[in-house]
Amino acid sequence: MPKFNLIDEPWIPSITADGPRQMSLVDVLTEAHNIRELVGDSPPVTIALHRLLLALLHRINHGPQDADEWNEIYLAAKFDAEKIRTYFDEFHDRFDLFHEKYPFYQTPSVREKVKDGAVIKLYFHSGNNATLFDHTSTTNPKSLSAAEAARLVVMIQAFDTGGQITGDDGADSARAAPLIQTAVALIRGETLFETLMLNLHRYCGEDGAPFVFDQDEDRPAWERDGPTIRGSRLPDGPIDLLTWQSRRVALELEQDENGKPIVRKAVVMAGLSFPEGMEVHTKETMMAFRKNKEGKTYAVGFSESRDLWRNSLSLLNMADAFGSRPRMFDWLSQLQRNGFVTQTQLPVDFCGIAADKAKLLFWSLERFELPVDYLNDSEVTKDLGTCLEFSEAIGSALRYGVKMLADKLETQRESFSTEANFWSRMEMRFHRLLGDLPEKREAEMVSWFRDTQRTAKDALRDTVNGLSGSAAENKAAVAAENAMHAAINKAVGTKATEWAKYLPERFEAKGGGSQ
Repeated sequence: MPKFNLIDEPWIPSITADGPRQMSLVDVLTEAHNIRELVGDSPPVTIALHRLLLALLHRINHGPQDADEWNEIYLAAKFDAEKIRTYFDEFHDRFDLFHEKYPFYQTPSVREKVKDGAVIKLYFHSGNNATLFDHTSTTNPKSLSAAEAARLVVMIQAFDTGGQITGDDGADSARAAPLIQTAVALIRGETLFETLMLNLHRYCGEDGAPFVFDQDEDRPAWERDGPTIRGSRLPDGPIDLLTWQSRRVALELEQDENGKPIVRKAVVMAGLSFPEGMEVHTKETMMAFRKNKEGKTYAVGFSESRDLWRNSLSLLNMADAFGSRPRMFDWLSQLQRNGFVTQTQLPVDFCGIAADKAKLLFWSLERFELPVDYLNDSEVTKDLGTCLEFSEAIGSALRYGVKMLADKLETQRESFSTEANFWSRMEMRFHRLLGDLPEKREAEMVSWFRDTQRTAKDALRDTVNGLSGSAAENKAAVAAENAMHAAINKAVGTKATEWAKYLPERFEAKGGGSQ
């Protein structure tokens, strides 16, 4: 029977100095210092692969137990090849994608359910969802190479949607996988080694880092002898969480004309889920969380109606009554205070999938060039929040003006692209704000307040200029501008004390009129 052992076979897409290539697990880890980055078939695949590697590093190093141990690994500038190979030698068979008893990230007891299940199930269990990642459909089946199948098996455990799914007795309902509807933070370094180290959290259950757990019980999926079941339980520790088996998966092995392993059929069934009421925010290190008005905590994610940068305060703010940033940022903050992290700026990718129950909407990846000041300086984060609050107020005023225009012209507000244009321009301006705010504070905030107002007025003016210029439209345009200015006046009036020093004198005097 053909084998495909992930330790030895190339399957992880990597960017090296010589260009793109696929690499095995052992090569990726032992050569991480020579690899620029991993780039999966899609951002969710990229995130899932990094989490797999982080779980391996925790297991191989049994840590890092503290900052000094983390720094010892970091100063070596590469991972210990002997430790890596020793670990892989011990569990070599557990990484065979097609092992009879222990197929990697799969549940052999559900093989009989494969039947006519096309590989589309690996792209997500609904045929309608699969085309978000691939143009395959149930009427356009395809085969996967073993490398492609391996990447998708890793991804689906982390990112599958909930809803109707193959069950033990036909269709059944499954809870969503742990990372769906979240924005997962991945801090980027100049090499894969740096990237993995910058995301490798302290691992000490006795000290509650990142949460209380028994290190003797915390094992990755491939070390567990029992099959994945359909049921709920608490994660045994960070490694268990990083390799969580939310689905029972089985691949059907075939061979192509050259005798190489391929996959045309697969089954995906409900697997593990978290118990009701489990506080994920106390365990997960790569997500930010917010509290809603009812006090319920939920992960910050992507939305069709709101760009992620507009929630950046939640992504960066230290834990408070309203939520918490990714706990990895808190660990990096400690490493920086110890002098172990010396970079002044860190690129952070936020990746995720937006879904409406079982329906996938889109995946997204946004990169923030994050000055490290935000890790320790709560005041600069507070100032960022003030800037974002102002832009939301001006955005609301613009929306009111556009609604007035639409009402006067007896059409729908959504028929105008005014607001989308405003927020698109503000996103570009935001990235400058993020970089300049720590050094320029008040001057940059004054600039942001000025530019936000100007951008809103320009967006409305562009919309008005696109009209035919009839008397009715001109009258509607004047009403829209007046409505927006009035809304700005009202917003500024409620925040006069807090915002006064950032508002140009002329704006304060005229209450939001033309400048």
